[in-house]
Amino acid sequence: MQTEEYVLLLGADQYLRERAFSGAKQAVDLPVWAATEDPVRKPNRTFDNMLSADPKDSDSLLRAIHEQSAQGWHPRMIIPLNDWTVDSANTVNRALGLGGLDATTVTNARNKYAMKQTFLAAGVQAPDSRLVQSEQELLDAIESVGLPVVIKPYDFGGSGGVVLATTREEAVAGLAESKAVIAQYGSSFNILGDKYLVEQFIDSDEEVSVEVLCGAGRAQVLAVTEKYLSPRPWFAEVAHLVPSHRTGDPVLTDLAVRACTALGIDRGLAHVEIKFDPDGTAWVIEVAARPGGDGIMDQVERVYSLNPYRLHVGSYLGSDLLDVVVGAVPTRTSAIAFLKAAPGRIQDILDGKPLPPEVRSINISAKQGDLSQAAKNWSTREGLVELEWDELFSEKTLLPVTMANELSDQIFVSGETVSE
Repeated sequence: MQTEEYVLLLGADQYLRERAFSGAKQAVDLPVWAATEDPVRKPNRTFDNMLSADPKDSDSLLRAIHEQSAQGWHPRMIIPLNDWTVDSANTVNRALGLGGLDATTVTNARNKYAMKQTFLAAGVQAPDSRLVQSEQELLDAIESVGLPVVIKPYDFGGSGGVVLATTREEAVAGLAESKAVIAQYGSSFNILGDKYLVEQFIDSDEEVSVEVLCGAGRAQVLAVTEKYLSPRPWFAEVAHLVPSHRTGDPVLTDLAVRACTALGIDRGLAHVEIKFDPDGTAWVIEVAARPGGDGIMDQVERVYSLNPYRLHVGSYLGSDLLDVVVGAVPTRTSAIAFLKAAPGRIQDILDGKPLPPEVRSINISAKQGDLSQAAKNWSTREGLVELEWDELFSEKTLLPVTMANELSDQIFVSGETVSE
């Protein structure tokens, strides 16, 4: 029987990761597959084939892969693109003898408490934290960490269940809110358990994310993205801008690389979130062993004319592409911002008006009759807008948030009927 190879991307069929297919095709001349539990009812014609498996479940993936192997198809590599597939992809890679991230690295990249302990041991500056499950453990942790604190699930993303507490009463309510989020989404995302981090609060809105390409015994920063967050007590990401005015900062670059090295990430892109306190000290908030989400990779590609997924896939396949990253220079500014209707029932959506010239694309996901809530996490967005400028900003600009808010006010009518 003739044998054929393919590359399997996990999470590539997720919204705002569509460019992963193109990047994989640039990285390797092989069929590119994805996986879904029901490819018959949920086909995706972007990919060369859809594997019938749960992309978050290594056992399900292995069964489907073995079935395809009997037909002569063998994976060259399984490559994760989001938090929920890092474990399954690398477990399958190791089971098939294809390489992949070390199991401890995968654990530490998902378990935020283990991650912080790893940073502490390596001398990487990160907020103090405690792992809790009960209300009493929460109160004991506050005695050690001190108020205010941030409460978050120890294995989740998208700002889900992340709450700021300035008092013991707010902390108790915050833990209940965080637990409710995990109760709602835990099984869908294969969350590892009902545990939570109580973390020292870095009192600042200055935050960036850093994309780091790891491999060949070294690491190189590709891009620095400016992050914009929702009003407290939540930390929803409301916009991302590439490149940040902090791009090229050697202290920032060194810290991001040391964080990836401490976790043992030795292939692919890593997504590092770093916050600056009022004194300018940089703190690593967390690191994900996969490319950034929220459409950040699309903005990076537009700014650097380089598909980041090509780097991620190529690195997993053993290519040394760090020199490509070194030569990447930003030529413009690109941003993605999320539309937010005023709180209340959305009475009408007034789309179709002329858009500002900076708008590259706009997508409205909300429908008439939807309930708009405060910006708590990824699930409370009503749409997105992508923006572009033919200039590089030398300091932080609020344009992405300002323009998204103006567009939201024009588009959404909330809490009242539209007058005739």
